[in-house]
Amino acid sequence: MRSSFVIFFIFLILTTLPDIIIFQKWIKPLQAKWIKIVHWTIYCIFILGIFSLLLVLPNIQNEIFLELFIWFNGILLTIYIPKLLLTISLLLNKAILKWTRCKSQFMLYLGAVLSLSVFIGLLYGTFVGRFDSEVTHIEIRNPSLPTEFNHLKIVQISDLHIGSLGSNSTFWTKSVALCNKEKPDLVIMTGDMIDNFATELTPQIIKTLGTLQAKSGKYAILGNHDYGDYTHWKSESAKKNNQEELIRKEREMGFNVLIDEHTFLTRGDDTLVIAGVQNWSKPPFHCYGNLPKAMRGTERFPYVLLLSHDPNHWMAQAIRYPNIRLMLAGHTHGMQLGIHKFGIHWSPAQWIFKQWDGLYTYKGKALYVNRGLGYLGIPMRLGMPPEITVITLKRN
Repeated sequence: MRSSFVIFFIFLILTTLPDIIIFQKWIKPLQAKWIKIVHWTIYCIFILGIFSLLLVLPNIQNEIFLELFIWFNGILLTIYIPKLLLTISLLLNKAILKWTRCKSQFMLYLGAVLSLSVFIGLLYGTFVGRFDSEVTHIEIRNPSLPTEFNHLKIVQISDLHIGSLGSNSTFWTKSVALCNKEKPDLVIMTGDMIDNFATELTPQIIKTLGTLQAKSGKYAILGNHDYGDYTHWKSESAKKNNQEELIRKEREMGFNVLIDEHTFLTRGDDTLVIAGVQNWSKPPFHCYGNLPKAMRGTERFPYVLLLSHDPNHWMAQAIRYPNIRLMLAGHTHGMQLGIHKFGIHWSPAQWIFKQWDGLYTYKGKALYVNRGLGYLGIPMRLGMPPEITVITLKRN
C-alpha cells in the first residue's frame, strides 16, 4: 500500500505540474470557459483513475480489467509525455529569456515540434507498431552440434501475453501463418504465455495456436507471468489451479512444457538435448527455476539447447555448464521502445539487462533474446516490433 501511494504521488507531480503551467500560459487567457472546464475535467479524470487503479489493481482477478488498465496507461502516457516535454521547453525558454535577454522563442518551438513528434510516434506505436511483426533470420554455428542436426531450423516465439491483446484473433492467426511459413523443425515458446490468468487462453486462441506446425516437436517453458504472482488469489490452491490449467492448455496446443527437466531429440546415432527451466530471475522477480535438476543426466551429451525465460540466467548460471551451447530467452520485450534501424541498436532495456535483444556470444556459446510477440503495461511498441525468430543451427 505504501508503494502505491509513492507511485500516486509521483504521477500527481508529473501530471499536475504540466497542466498548471500550460493552463497559465495558454488556456487561462482564453475567453471560452468551456475550454478551461474541459482542461481540468480531463486532469481530474486521470488523477482519479490513477488513484483508483493503484487501489484496485492488486485485487483484480479478471483479464478484462487488466486490459482496461493497460489502455488507461497508454492514453495517460500518450497525453502527458508530450505535455511534459512542452512544459520543460517552456520553462527552459523562459529561463533563456530571463538570463540572456534574447527574444528568441527557439526553445519553445523546438519543444512544440518534439512534443508533436512524440505524440504521433506514440499513436503509431499503439495502432501500427504493436502489430507490425518482424521475422528475424539468424544462423548460429557451433562445432559441437551433432552432425545429424546440422541445419536444424527453430522458430522461437516468446512473451505472448495473451490477455493484453484481448480477443484479437487476427493477430494470432497472422503470427501462426508466419511461423508455419518457415516450415521449422522445432517451435520454441520461451515463457509468458499469459499475463496472469489461464482463462486468457480461450478455446479460439487454443485452437489457433494449436495449428503451429513443427516437424520434430513444440516446446514451452514458464515465464514470470505464468505463475499468477501479479494478482491476489483467494487461496494458494486457487493460484496453483490456475497454473495447472495453464500448463494443461499449453499441452492441449501440442507443447511439451519443460519444468526443470530435459528431453532428447534423436536422429540416427546423434542426440540433441533440450532442457527447460521454470522462471529463473533476480529480484524483484520470483525465482523458481532449478537448472541443476534440469541438467542432471545430460553430462555426456555435447550439445544442450537451454530454454530459460530471463536472459540474466545465461551469465549467472548457464554459462558454467560446458555443454549448454545455446540458450533461448525472452522477458525484456526490448522495453517495447527503442531504435533498431540504421545501424543503431538502443533501448532503455539496456539500462536493466546486459543482454536484452538479439544474439550474444561468449567463449563459443550463444544466447538469443527474443523481443516477444505481445506487450505489457502499455498497448504500444515503438521501434521494438513484435518478433518471430528463425534460427538455423549449423556445425562450424
